[in-house]
Amino acid sequence: MPAAQIAFFRFGGAFLVLMAFNRGRSLRPQPGNLPRVVLRALLGASAILLYFRGIQGAGAGFATLLHCTYPVYTTLIATAFMGEHFSSRIAAALALNVAGAFVMLGPTANVSAATMAGGLNALAASVLAGGAVAAARHLRSTESALLITVYFMAIGALLTAPSVLSGFPPLSLSLCLALLGTILTSVAAQFLLHHGLGFAGATQGALACATSVVSAALFEAIFLGETLGPSALVGAAVLVGAVGLALTR
Repeated sequence: MPAAQIAFFRFGGAFLVLMAFNRGRSLRPQPGNLPRVVLRALLGASAILLYFRGIQGAGAGFATLLHCTYPVYTTLIATAFMGEHFSSRIAAALALNVAGAFVMLGPTANVSAATMAGGLNALAASVLAGGAVAAARHLRSTESALLITVYFMAIGALLTAPSVLSGFPPLSLSLCLALLGTILTSVAAQFLLHHGLGFAGATQGALACATSVVSAALFEAIFLGETLGPSALVGAAVLVGAVGLALTR
């Protein structure tokens, strides 16, 4: 299935789940907040679409390696425009984040000329994701996690809807189950990220979320039979250590 269609099912299915969970309650942003809610949704949806295209073009290892740098961009935006404090501890945590991703994913990354276009998509996705997390952190002072997530999924579905015009591949049972898993895990993950950003700073939230590469490696080992080598285990420990270093008292 093409990357844009996967993104469409992810957004559209998650939107339906959230609307069922909302049960008709008002989802109107606070006065003056609608442009910011839409901007967060556009940044996040564009980031996910570019990331999926990066995986499709450059492979999961190289694309994820580049995408995992988004806490750096989140920090740059949060400190420049939102007044969040930048310290030597945060700088060290960001360095550990990049180092951990490289140790974990670098040995499996296929860096060739043919993959550079996909890599550029993943890098652009990283920049946009950094902006999206910072915008969500700003919104959480006045808006609920549910509202931010609903708008994110709705706008993402609209942006990726044209992809269905090209027709679908054969919908086998395995493909349907994979799509269902993508929908349910992504809607839970996005809601929890937005909820957590109501209590943690943008940098801490981004660093914690970037450890998703660790859980992805564990799920691959459990369900797909992949082997976790020493570099993966060391990189995972460094990524988790970066979150611990960034936490404040």
